[in-house]
Amino acid sequence: MKYLTIEDILIIAMGHVGAYQLLNENQLYYLVGIVDEKFGDTDLFPTVFQKAAVYAHHIITGHIFLDGNKRVGLTCALRFLELNGYSRRLDIEDSIIELGFGIADGTITDIEVIADHLQSWVL
Repeated sequence: MKYLTIEDILIIAMGHVGAYQLLNENQLYYLVGIVDEKFGDTDLFPTVFQKAAVYAHHIITGHIFLDGNKRVGLTCALRFLELNGYSRRLDIEDSIIELGFGIADGTITDIEVIADHLQSWVL
């Protein structure tokens, strides 16, 4: 499985907000480490969709950047899925906005629920 690096995430941020301002560097390092974390031999996030959900959730709720956290978080989730062989559907714009706001305002907090949304967006 291929994972996003810190550089990948920062490039995505630059693409969305230009000269991004990093607010929470520790949260960024934590995110890159937690996505493929294991408890013993068991993955904390066993499916590719759960791992993608972790990128979205942690960037959005961790306020890693001054601006663009929803856009960057969801783009990172989709990019991670692309890196691992998935293609996104083209008709998901309203769903992306809804999910981003739901994560940001705390109405969607469950990684499994986020993963289900992401899974519905790929072919």
